[in-house]
Order: sequence, then structure tokens, then C-alpha cells
Amino acid sequence: MSLKKHIFDGYHEKELFKHLNSMWKDKFNIYPHLPFTKIFDIDTLTISQNEKDFLLKTNIDYTICDKEDKPLMCIEFDGLSHGYNRGGKYIQIKEDPLRKKKLELKLKIAIEHGFPFYIISYPEKRYLSEEIHLTVIDGIIGETIAKMKFGEKINEYLEDSKDILSFISGYERDEYIQDLAISAEVELELTWNPISKKVAQIERILYNKGIISGYSFKYLSKPELPEIRGVFDIERVVKRLKAWKNIKWHGCEVSCKTPKGKVTEQAWVRNFEGMLASPLIIVKNIAELLAFYKAAILNGIKI
Repeated sequence: MSLKKHIFDGYHEKELFKHLNSMWKDKFNIYPHLPFTKIFDIDTLTISQNEKDFLLKTNIDYTICDKEDKPLMCIEFDGLSHGYNRGGKYIQIKEDPLRKKKLELKLKIAIEHGFPFYIISYPEKRYLSEEIHLTVIDGIIGETIAKMKFGEKINEYLEDSKDILSFISGYERDEYIQDLAISAEVELELTWNPISKKVAQIERILYNKGIISGYSFKYLSKPELPEIRGVFDIERVVKRLKAWKNIKWHGCEVSCKTPKGKVTEQAWVRNFEGMLASPLIIVKNIAELLAFYKAAILNGIKI
């Protein structure tokens, strides 16, 4: 029998679509397996005929569109090679030269058009914990949308503040605009990133109940970065800059003191730096969420 039982290539691909749709359907239209030609006009691309033939036949796992069906970003779930993209390149964990060539072609075209295109796999798909049913890809989507909307939001802030800006100049004006930019970023982060939003909600509860009065954090990496012994340690500074390009995992450790004891949690995300979403922002958000959630439970607060 030629009829397939479902449209997805596997269980994990189907489960990810169900999660994305449940999380984001109120804000976006999410489509599985759209033809590549629905996103890009391949007749205008400067590519070989073989590449064009491939693109005519290939699909994209998930395409996120606004409510008028304008494409906003694409996501490929790489269940076979467990790969991800970083700095415009496709990083493959299980080698497959043909798959690498095909995914890098899609990625190259997206980058040339300034279009967000993420290759993810199991680490980005799994829930942050058994209790917290958010994923790294939720953070990626939220961060990407927030960055895309920054220009529009800062223009709103500037328009609302035009009377104030007309009376100040020089350093004072620059400082004021910088504060507006930070406020715009925070508002967008809390509007679009569900992880950041959850962090803010739990943190507010903990502060209001006197469970925490502050917290500390530090960034981690795999491989570890060379330590710098001082501002004049030029050799190690150079080594650190080179090592930064080879980071595979970004981590963050968050600690806070509570009446019931100290809480420390770590989070790790793969280094998908290069598109609009920042792994450093996302991993810090996740570490905060894990630590604050643990602090709440430890101190008898239901979240």
C-alpha cells in the first residue's frame, strides 16, 4: 500500500511539531514540510542546475509565519546527524557528506537573504526539566522574533520621547537613547521569549515573598576557555579569542541563597551563534529558570 500513515518522517519530528504548535499557534501559523520553493524563488538564485533540481524537490521541516502567512523563520530538525548551525555553518555530529551538502545549501541561501534558518536536534527539542515544559527552541524562536521587532519598537520609544529628546543633546541625549534601547529590548524579551517571561514571573514571586534578595551567575563553556591572568596577559587573550570560535557548548551557572539553603543550577546549550538568537542569552535564561524554580519548590512555593 502506497498511502503513508502520517506526514512526518519520525516520532520526534511529529512531537516537535505538536509542541511548537501548542506553544506558538496563538501568535503564528506553523507549517510542516513546506516546499523550499514556497519560501524562496529559486529561479532568481545563482546556483547550479543540480542544486536547483534538489531545491525543487526538497521541503523544510517547520516554517513559522505571521498570521498573514509571511515567512518569519525556518527550522530543520536533524534527527539523523544530530547537527546544528553555527556561524553560517552546519555542524554535523554523525557524518553524512550528502546530508551536509544539502543542509548547507539551504543554510547558505537563507543567510544570503538575511532570513533566520535554524538547524536543531534532540538537545534543542527536549524539555528543560520534567516540570518545565519549555525547550531551547522556544527560546530561539522568542529571541529571534524579539530581535526582528526591535527596529519597530525603538522607533515607537523614540516617537514617544521626541519632546524630551528635543531638549537634550550630546552625552545626555546618547545616554537617554541607550536607556530607551535597553527598555525596548527588555520589553520585547518579556513579550516574545516564553523562558524569559517565566523567569520574570517566578523571580517576582520569590522577591515578594522574601525568598531571594539577589543571585549570582557565571558563564561556562565546553571546551573551557583559557583563563586571563591580567590585562597585560596578551598571549592568553589571543588564545582565548581563538578558543571562543571553537566553543561547542555554552553554559551558565546560577546561584541564590534562600531561607532553606543555597540553590545552584547549571544549564547548557549548543553554540548556535550566528543567527538572531544568542546562545548566551538563552542559556542564562534557562539557568535562571531552573534555579528559581528549584528555590521555589525548596521553600514550599507552588509554581
